[in-house]
Amino acid sequence: MSWENKVVIVTGSGGGIGRAVACRFAGAGASVVLVGRTFGKVQAVADEIAEAGGRAVAMAADVSSEEDVARVLRDTVAAFGRIDVMVNNAAVCPQVRLTDMSLAEWNGVITNNLTSVFLFCRGVVPHMLEQGGGAIVNVSSVHALATLDGYSAYAASKAGIAGLTRAIALDYAKMNIRANTVLPGAVRTPMLESSLKNLDTPQEEIMKQWDDSQPIGRVGQPEEIAAVVMFAASPDNSFMTGATLVADGGMTAEL
Repeated sequence: MSWENKVVIVTGSGGGIGRAVACRFAGAGASVVLVGRTFGKVQAVADEIAEAGGRAVAMAADVSSEEDVARVLRDTVAAFGRIDVMVNNAAVCPQVRLTDMSLAEWNGVITNNLTSVFLFCRGVVPHMLEQGGGAIVNVSSVHALATLDGYSAYAASKAGIAGLTRAIALDYAKMNIRANTVLPGAVRTPMLESSLKNLDTPQEEIMKQWDDSQPIGRVGQPEEIAAVVMFAASPDNSFMTGATLVADGGMTAEL
């Protein structure tokens, strides 16, 4: 389908999955608002989209700030007049065991990963209701289902996203607003690569181990998750809401 005249907001779109999502929607004709903490990163993606003939605007924001979120939504409506799709993708992923974690570290993960989703969803719903509908896609993680040592805050935040999304879906199911969650597995992104920097083993060797450990034989690519996000948002997918879409190469299927 064509996404002409549709407006899509993507948080955490300065790289990785967010960048791939933004580029995919823009390539299909949508106007995309790229949101990230570092303006230079989202502006670089906006420039990339513009060079390919697409339409994109970069906005710097702290997604855990109520004031910043309100500004992004206000500026989006001022620029484009509507918001058709909200993709909440921004996240942080520190690896700290529970008893080594300070309250400030815990709050930082929860506010960045989960409270940000609440703020953006709460903010976009009135616009979507006024225009007659819309779609929300919240990017969670397989850590919502099963996790590893050192991911207590991250896993809690990602499980919270899945639960929040189901509640939003039910609240607005009769008002033409759909909300679904995408759970990526291991995907080759800057976040994944940064988690390997402090290890003694060379990064490419570790990545090969990651590839070999996946049932499908490799880690995912950001573009593969972007395809699932677009499917979840598409009007062609009009009967799906409150769903959890797992895209993990078979990781959570394996005993």
